Amino acid sequence: MTPLPEDVRAKLQALPVPTLSAVLYARGLRSRFLHGVQPANPAAPRMVGPAWTIRAIPVREDLRDAVARGEAPNLHRAFFGAAPEGCVLVCATGGAAHVSVLGDIIATALHRRGVAGVVVDTGVADLPAVAALPLPVFHSGGSAPVPSGAAVMIVDQGLPVGLGPVAIFPGDIMVGDACGVVCIPRGIVEAVVEEAAAKLEYEDWAQAQIAAGAPLEGHYPPDAAVKARYAAWRATR
Repeated sequence: MTPLPEDVRAKLQALPVPTLSAVLYARGLRSRFLHGVQPANPAAPRMVGPAWTIRAIPVREDLRDAVARGEAPNLHRAFFGAAPEGCVLVCATGGAAHVSVLGDIIATALHRRGVAGVVVDTGVADLPAVAALPLPVFHSGGSAPVPSGAAVMIVDQGLPVGLGPVAIFPGDIMVGDACGVVCIPRGIVEAVVEEAAAKLEYEDWAQAQIAAGAPLEGHYPPDAAVKARYAAWRATR
């Protein structure tokens, strides 16, 4: 997996998910925000990193039981344990929100490996303990102290997956904050970063103008006169 350049990572750390989502939407990419995925801890560090994708399918009990007996490899442990430093582990199960694919022990191990974050479409076991870790974890099911083997089994890694309506390819850039998670196609991440930084700068300026009494009309979105005032302000910086 190709690491994310540090300068791009640093810029993404300063860009809110709503701003990135708006830029992607304006580019015609309107399925990039992961609806229904929430942070275990909204105060956790921001999450930025390339997707390390893992896929699960509905469980087949004979194969699950063979893993428990040691007669078949435990792909769950193997794929989670192989997640590289700096990645965002993305595990798609088809929406098994009533079970969990990780709890505090696995989350601690991932944090120790230097994983940048976790996104799952399941619940989370040991949710209060996971939320207390410095590892950003995003999930779809809340507290779910039921092992994933009750409903799904992990079968492969490194392939495109779907979390809800969002297609996530290995290496796509995942960004998460208290507002949720957005998936940026790897090939356009640098351009999106530059557009989002420019958008955020204008929005911060416009918010300050409106907070000082300027009207919403003409500032959001900006009309020609406001654009001229903003350009003049930027020229003085």
